[in-house]
Amino acid sequence: MANVGLVAVSHSQPLAVAARDLALDMGRDAVVVAAGGTDDGSFGTNAELIANAIEEADSEAGVVVLVDLGSAVMSTEMALEFIDPDIAERTTVVPAPLVEGLVVAAVAAGAGADRATVAGEAMGALAAKETDIPYDGGGSPGSAGTAGRASSVDSTDSDGTDLDGTVGGQNSADGSGSADGSGSADSASSTGDQPGTGITDAEGVEWTSRRYVVDDPAGLHARPAAALVRAISGLDAQVRVANEKAGRGPNLANSMTSLISLGVQGGGEILVQASGLDANKALDAVGELAARGWTAEGEKKTEVSAVPAHTRKPTSSVDIAVGPALVWRPGQQSGAQEIAHDQGEAFETARELVREYLNSLGENPMLALQFGLLDDPTYAGDISARIKNGIPAGVAVSAATAALAAAYGDLPTDYLRERAEDVNALGELLMQALRGEVLGGLAKAIEELGTPPVVVLESLTPALASEIDEGSVMGIVAATGSATGHGALIAATKGIPVIAGFAKAREINDREEVALEPRSQMVTVNPSRAQLSELLRASKEQQRLDAEALKHAHEPALYGEEVVVVAANVAMESDAGTARANGADGSGLVRTEVLFADHDDVPTIPEQVAVFTEIAEQIGTDKPITIRTWDVGADKPLPFFAAEPEENPFLGVRGIRLMRRYSDALVDQFRAIIQVAQSAQIKVMVPMITTVEELAWAREKFHDAVQLEGRPEELPEFGMMLETPAAALRIAEFNELVDFVSVGTNDLIQYIAAADRGNAEVAGLAGDVVPLVIDLIANAVDNLDKPISVCGDLASSEEHVPQLLAAGVRELSVRPSLVPRIKQAVRKAASS
Repeated sequence: MANVGLVAVSHSQPLAVAARDLALDMGRDAVVVAAGGTDDGSFGTNAELIANAIEEADSEAGVVVLVDLGSAVMSTEMALEFIDPDIAERTTVVPAPLVEGLVVAAVAAGAGADRATVAGEAMGALAAKETDIPYDGGGSPGSAGTAGRASSVDSTDSDGTDLDGTVGGQNSADGSGSADGSGSADSASSTGDQPGTGITDAEGVEWTSRRYVVDDPAGLHARPAAALVRAISGLDAQVRVANEKAGRGPNLANSMTSLISLGVQGGGEILVQASGLDANKALDAVGELAARGWTAEGEKKTEVSAVPAHTRKPTSSVDIAVGPALVWRPGQQSGAQEIAHDQGEAFETARELVREYLNSLGENPMLALQFGLLDDPTYAGDISARIKNGIPAGVAVSAATAALAAAYGDLPTDYLRERAEDVNALGELLMQALRGEVLGGLAKAIEELGTPPVVVLESLTPALASEIDEGSVMGIVAATGSATGHGALIAATKGIPVIAGFAKAREINDREEVALEPRSQMVTVNPSRAQLSELLRASKEQQRLDAEALKHAHEPALYGEEVVVVAANVAMESDAGTARANGADGSGLVRTEVLFADHDDVPTIPEQVAVFTEIAEQIGTDKPITIRTWDVGADKPLPFFAAEPEENPFLGVRGIRLMRRYSDALVDQFRAIIQVAQSAQIKVMVPMITTVEELAWAREKFHDAVQLEGRPEELPEFGMMLETPAAALRIAEFNELVDFVSVGTNDLIQYIAAADRGNAEVAGLAGDVVPLVIDLIANAVDNLDKPISVCGDLASSEEHVPQLLAAGVRELSVRPSLVPRIKQAVRKAASS
């Protein structure tokens, strides 16, 4: 026998389609047709479209039509005039809420209910929703009306059953308000698939009872209710459910709305009773549903996050990101370009297209490797040589890319090995260009979506990360890669939460709801109602806190009566603009090795002066800016500072140790910094100091630079990075040689823990030694009469800000996007 058909009439075509799809997700066997918008896709309603939809949905069981408002009613009336009178006669138009009504009606129709029952379910949807959301607005719901030649739904089903008896949330199946018809719920208990307890009610009907716990976090909400209705459909049994604890029910279990109206919360127990020939089969079916976790057969239970949102501190520095998925794959943009047939010409054309695309992304040192490889004699030369030997351009690019990526994979550190991601990303861009595909387009897709999404992709390349504007997306999920990949680093500077290396990203579909919890590295797809509610609540709270923090970002951060300087770390020129917009009190760390990573040769003094001046002008020449000298080696190699391969480069020749081989370059950098100091408030500091002798040598080179600059009056203050345990334990010995000290907590933590900060296997050790690091910082404050700042990631942690302040730190340098939050964390610490 055919099921009742459903039609959704709306002024908006997308809304009608979305309501239809949601309804079909709940009522899988239902027939639902969307009739939204006009024939040209604009807002409005169209009688002809509605008539066609009714005819498409029609069967001998009839049609139920749900409308939104206004002209939808008039257009539906006209549609009923157009269609065959017999079809119109078996069509019922109901003034039920469009979305909620369609969902519950689809479940009822899919279970084989007749037209009046389906219509009654739709009308009862609002009552079920009102149970969840009490409203005391002083008004009363409007009365239901009619449309077309079909009357509004009768108050009784075709067999005379009172429809209101199953949707009000307080009524029993027989109207008595109790499970057995006597006014009190059955007290007998059974659990799971244990044999049920039998009772006979006042009318002589024998009921078999069992009890089940609803372990869905959101309780007996729409999905489990729909699954229960489907589980018992087709059985010769009457089933009813009661929420004894709340005094609700029993309500008939063939009604989704009546089940929802029971108000069963997560972990709550329900009493299930059945009568009829298939009573035990029905109870068994409910038992199987409970054993599956209240999901329909074949459905995947939503993974619950290991870090519940309600336990998260709203002031955590880690965002909770929730939004619709925008699944991005290379080559999605339309507009293919013609590529030459000659393979050599095809490669040259592709190379120029990639160069133009990378140039369009603006200056970004993170793209330096890809720019360089386009003209690299080894990589580009390998491709050209293969083409000359008769190999097609695409095959040549793939082979050369794979060979170079494999070579990077043999390098000694995680950071260097991960540069293989950049090589593969460039190879993919060249392959796209060879296929004639338009490069990029992610930014346009984000804009066209109309709401900030969670971008889901295979790999977050530097180019794709550069396309994404700050504030345009909620977060990013990548199937491959790591948090230290260049793409992830670019996104991090824009304050975008990223989870990389999440293989299940490939299973996420467009527009699915995605929730990210970067702290726990958890991704929740299609979170349950309870999960989503908690995530959104936490996310909204974080957004509120961020908005409040931004409102006060340009005000001083007071800790008692003291002003705490909250500056920004700068790795790219664009960071300076972000820092200023977010109220940074200057920059406590300018990473020169990153700024000039795209240079093949040591940048000249004028080149360095130009970059440093631009940064100072963007942040403000009246604000303190601390420039760190070349911190090269280990995970930060530069082509113009050659270093011999080392077994353990983190414990080898890096920072000031390497500069002793390139003292002229260090002096030139000091000179550039001194020149900029004539027009801005500049400081300078040297990295990786272990002994007093190292610092004394660096100070001599600074003195040489001063002499070469003609002993200018304005000299930058001279400081050191505190990032080795040896220096931390002997900090008093450095007092006479420095004007200030800046603690690099990233390296200090990894050296104290003997754990590579890029190795996930030992990452947990870092957190264990944080208290010890804070003790060392407090010791430095006590044993120096010079200012001490913190510029490592510990300064960007709202959780650790109070501890740093208690240790005596009064200057923090943090990620540019986090300046407002850290200022608020300082103020909060002062008031606690």
